[in-house]
Amino acid sequence: MKKGQFKPGQSGNPAGRPPKAINKISRPVKESVADFLTEKFEELPEIWQKLKPREQARLLIDLLPYVASKMQAVSLDANINFDALSETELDIIINKIFDNEKK
Repeated sequence: MKKGQFKPGQSGNPAGRPPKAINKISRPVKESVADFLTEKFEELPEIWQKLKPREQARLLIDLLPYVASKMQAVSLDANINFDALSETELDIIINKIFDNEKK
């Protein structure tokens, strides 16, 4: 074992991170992304329309962690291979997600 390394199952902070501790890096990043999106908000519909459904899905997946808090995982009894779905099928899924969020 190298000097300074911990034994398996041990860490330098045995008490762990306190519950609801603020990540010092994520807050400025979230604020920067939110500011950027606010500045570019008027351009988003035009940009969005140019993206393929798969690119739209990827954009949502990539941006959501910066503007929405993580929710507890929910189990889903389905095996969905998104790579095997057509652009039309992906578009339907995206539209259903947006429709549910509006309710």
